[in-house]
Amino acid sequence: MKYLIIKKIDEEVKRLILDDDVTKKTGIYPYILTRKEKYLSIRAFTDAQKLATYERQGGICADCGQHFELSQMEADHITPWHDGGRTITDNCQMLCRECNRRKSGK
Repeated sequence: MKYLIIKKIDEEVKRLILDDDVTKKTGIYPYILTRKEKYLSIRAFTDAQKLATYERQGGICADCGQHFELSQMEADHITPWHDGGRTITDNCQMLCRECNRRKSGK
């Protein structure tokens, strides 16, 4: 019985390690113990993803169309994370802080 539980945990750890959406690998065991996804940081875009998206958009906010410095912008899921949107560069858009706050309130 214990062996089956350990084997199941080991399989889940391996799956999570290979999952590109899991950006905090050190949170895998706390996640397995609590089932709280916050330990995996799966919703946060990496700095590299943010920069690539910023450059792709030319510093233009995807909502209001104005130019901003990278430090004035925030990464946003095009397809919301809670609707199954993955935390990948293709699902990332950069919004100015004001537009992102307005969008979050919808």
